[in-house]
Parts: sequence; structure tokens; C-alpha cells
Amino acid sequence: MGRTARGVRGINLDEGDDVIGVDIPAQNTYMLTISENGYGKCTPIDEYRVQSRGGKGTINLKTVAKIGNVSGVLQVQGEENIMLISNAGKVIRLKVQEVPVNHRVTQGVKLIDLEPEEKLVGVARTTSEDKDDDTEGNGADETDVTTEENGTPEED
Repeated sequence: MGRTARGVRGINLDEGDDVIGVDIPAQNTYMLTISENGYGKCTPIDEYRVQSRGGKGTINLKTVAKIGNVSGVLQVQGEENIMLISNAGKVIRLKVQEVPVNHRVTQGVKLIDLEPEEKLVGVARTTSEDKDDDTEGNGADETDVTTEENGTPEED
């Protein structure tokens, strides 16, 4: 494309809709979905159909007042650890294996207890506990993971 080209439409959004995350699907992975009220689930990537450009998207989480809107999504293999981060500074770390596998349109289960005014604002991949234990004291390089503004991890 030339310098002045505008590209092609990736997704056709309705009024009030937002894109929370984008990932390229890989075989034998799961889509981890977290809501702003602390609910989450893992869904096999095979339950999502491939979209062509300009599509309307696929329903990923049944959002109701109790569940809230989607706060973050990550494609995971199942062995990772994640950190859930609230707007009040509450942070918990849990294994992806602890998050139940549900179908695409389900609500998920409560993963973190939040105060009524508190919202979950981010999810990030972390290093595994086993890796942390192995690297302590032996001088091995550790990977530092930080979170970008959109909630996706960035390795330093």
C-alpha cells in the first residue's frame, strides 16, 4: 500500500462497542477472558470461528450487571500464571489451570473478590513459580514482565 492508503476495515463495531484485545489463534490454546467484576473463564480456541475482515465479531462473554464488561483477554496454553489487577491496587496471582474451562457464551466464575466500587482493570502473564524458585541465587537472568496500557504483557 502507498503512504496515503487507509488500509482495510478489521472489524465493524456497533455503537458503544470497543475492541479489548486481538490475538492470532494457535492450536491447542485457550482464550482467557476476565470481566471487570472479577469473573473469568478459559474457552478452547476451537469454539471461535474465523472472521473475515469487516466482520461483527463473536460473542465471548455473556455480560450482565453481575458480571460486568470484559476487562481483558489473553490467549493461554494452560501452564502460565497470571496476575489480576484492580483499580484500587489489589493484585492476585493465580495459575491458569485454576480457571475453569467453559463454553464461549458462559459467564465464568468469580476469580477475585472486589469491593462494590472496585473494578478489575488488567490481566498480565507472569513467570511461573517454579521458574522463580529455580532462578533465585544461581545468577540466571529473569524475564521482567510489565503491563502496557491496554493490559497486554510486554517483555523487557
